[in-house]
Amino acid sequence: YPRGVDPVEDPLRNAMRLVEEDGVFLLFNFGGPASVPLGAYATEARVPFLFPHTALLTVDGARYVFTSFPRFEGETRVVLRHLVEKLSVERIAVIHDPNAYGSYFRDRARDLAPELSYRFVGSREVASRDPASADEEVTAVKALGPEAVILALYPAQARKVMESRAKLGWTEARMVATGPLTDEQYLDVPGGASEGTLGFCLYPDPETAKGPGLDEYRALMKKHFPEKHLNRYSLYGYVFGKLVVEGLERASRELTREAFVDAMETIREWDSGGILPAVSFGKTDHHAQTAGFLCELA
Repeated sequence: YPRGVDPVEDPLRNAMRLVEEDGVFLLFNFGGPASVPLGAYATEARVPFLFPHTALLTVDGARYVFTSFPRFEGETRVVLRHLVEKLSVERIAVIHDPNAYGSYFRDRARDLAPELSYRFVGSREVASRDPASADEEVTAVKALGPEAVILALYPAQARKVMESRAKLGWTEARMVATGPLTDEQYLDVPGGASEGTLGFCLYPDPETAKGPGLDEYRALMKKHFPEKHLNRYSLYGYVFGKLVVEGLERASRELTREAFVDAMETIREWDSGGILPAVSFGKTDHHAQTAGFLCELA
């Protein structure tokens, strides 16, 4: 169904149509702010909702919901501590989308300032999901004098921010990408303006990282989507799709939603071939990924 313009109501409406009109077996990879009401709907409708592309949905014991990313609460603390303790940053600003994802990172940067001993100098919103320019927002943040700027944005927004930064010749502040945004394909702009960008990375380099899971991903992309760039977004979809398949293969031949959820809960130390840390589930733990790593764009 068409995505529409409302980032919450349209995906929720589409998911409800898929379940109630089309009778789909499960929902996979609905992300963003819509994942929160979708989690509640999936629980009420008793339909599996697997691995939304967000960490906004933080339920652990909900029977029908399985989550993907490391929690934003832990990510923000790791990144901010690294900026202060390892890079001696004293002044931090945020450029963010106005939705729940962007606001969460803004609020954490503000609220953790006294504890981690830095100064939160302010924030600016990029209101459009596909802006023509971010010159105004970047100019306003530059005037705040930050030493690091956290980007809690979607890829199209972040790209415009990086382009505006290059246009202004603003190299003094370090840009910091949040988890699902951290992909050099979207952040790298000509002229070296992106160099030194710090990111909390969820997955290894899809082009060069080693491991049987990554080799298989690259081979399948080359076979089925040779015109597409490899990136961490398709890598994410691939590895969590494999986890869904693992659950289906473990379920009985008389496949029901209840049998599928039961089967998913038997997964222990599942090996993704180098893409994720080993994954285990149980009746009170449906969270797939608890770790990421810091990387720097060079």
